[in-house]
Order: sequence, then structure tokens, then C-alpha cells
Amino acid sequence: MASKSAPSLLPEIGLDGIARESPVIAYTEKVIEEEQLQLKRYIQENYSKIRDVERELENLTLEMKLTAGPKRAALEHMRKKIELANERLRVAKSKEEQAKKAWEEAVEVVKKEELIKQNLCDDLNHLVRESASTQYSRLEELKRRLEALNPSRVSCHVSEGKHLQQAHSNASAPQSAISHAEDSIEASLSGNIHSASEKTDEDQFVQVREKKRVIIPSRGKKNIIPRSKAALDSGWTGAGFDVDERT
Repeated sequence: MASKSAPSLLPEIGLDGIARESPVIAYTEKVIEEEQLQLKRYIQENYSKIRDVERELENLTLEMKLTAGPKRAALEHMRKKIELANERLRVAKSKEEQAKKAWEEAVEVVKKEELIKQNLCDDLNHLVRESASTQYSRLEELKRRLEALNPSRVSCHVSEGKHLQQAHSNASAPQSAISHAEDSIEASLSGNIHSASEKTDEDQFVQVREKKRVIIPSRGKKNIIPRSKAALDSGWTGAGFDVDERT
């Protein structure tokens, strides 16, 4: 049954009595040889590719070895720079906090100094007002004393024109004294006022000027101081010699 089912596998005997090769076996051997050739060709191609890959891997390894040092140094340098930047940032933040605290303290100091300055200005204004009031009272007292030195008019046996001239010359004496007292008061007030702030100085100076304006109309009064007999004999009028009388 086996011989009947595969007769082609049985060797054929030729005329010379030598068994011939079976065509199936010859075909199979041919196929195997082609497969072997193809496998060898594939192995050679892959082997060349593997060698190329191995060559590239060797080149890459050599490049990594050559650049590993500089890269490591570069990475270390960048790490150090980052650490320095963090340190500078920390110092800058600390300085910022200190500056903020110093600014707040300076603001508090400025507020305190402004309050002290305002208190000093108020005290100065109070002192200037008191000084002005005192000097005004002294001026009033001086005015009363000057008025006390000017009693009622004495009758003189002179002509009306000479009497008026004499009255005018005598009236200039208390007026000059009052003017001198007012000038001294104004000078002292100016010295006190200039040490204060400008606005306060102007207000106080205006008040003093207003007080003086109240005093000035008293100049219109004819406070005549009578001349003594010696003055009449010598011709002295208080503002000069009476030339007309001596002549």
C-alpha cells in the first residue's frame, strides 16, 4: 500500500542498472539550496546592518566619552549659577523687607516730627501773641506817660501865628517818641516773628499792624508840651531855634 501510494519516491533504475535520482528529491534539494542561498544572503545583509549599528554605537559611545566631561562641567556650572541666583534672590528679598521696615519707621518719624513741629509752631504763636500783648500794653503805658507829660495848654503872650508854629514844633516831640517806641516794638516783633513759619509770621505781623493802626489815630491829638522859660529865652522850639523871635 505504501509503495502504491508514493510510487514517485521509489528510485528508478536506468538502463545501465544504476538507480536514477528521484525528480521529487532533486526538486526538494533545489528548493533547499535556494532557501539556503536566500538565508545566507539575508544573514549577510543583516550582518552588515548589525555591523553598521555596532559601528554607530561605538561612535556614539566614543562621542559620549569625549563630551561627558564638558557636559558634566556645563551642568555643574549651570547648577552653581542657579544656586547663586537663588542666594541673590534671597538677599534681595531680605533687603526689600528691611527697606520696607525702614520706610515705615521713617514715615512714623516724619509724622512725629511734623507733630512736634506743629506743637512748636503753636507754642511760638502763643508766645508771640503774649509778647505782642505785653508790648502793646507797654506801648499803651508809654502813651499814657507821654500824655501825662502834656498838661493843659498855657496861655502865652505871643502872636497867633507864632503860637501855632510853637505848638506844631512841640507836638512833634511826643510824636517822634511814639514813633521811636513803635519802631522798637516793630523791630522786636519782627525778630520774634521771623523765627516762626512764614504763614504764622504773616498772620502775627498783620495782627500787630492792626493793633498799631488802632494806636496811630492818637497821633492826631495835639499833645503840646509847654516850653520852659529858659527855652523861651534861648529861642529853642524843640525842632530848632526860633529865628523870627530872636530877630
